[in-house]
Amino acid sequence: MMHKGSLMKKRPLKARQPVAGADVDRITLSIASEDKLALGKIADEKRVSIAWVIRDAITQYLARTTESSPAPDKPKG
Repeated sequence: MMHKGSLMKKRPLKARQPVAGADVDRITLSIASEDKLALGKIADEKRVSIAWVIRDAITQYLARTTESSPAPDKPKG
């Protein structure tokens, strides 16, 4: 697996704040081994962590989803 190989030791990770703001939640997820390998390859190419790749993907997904979806109705209460 490339992600934990010597390639990562030779090139430092790009500096980036994990998330903006002080309100942060930690999550745990299970993914297919093939998906983790693909994420590791992307992370190696970008010289970032797998967590960074996942956070970036979530941010992009949410931006696209919010732009294309109408605002949800406000709950009555």
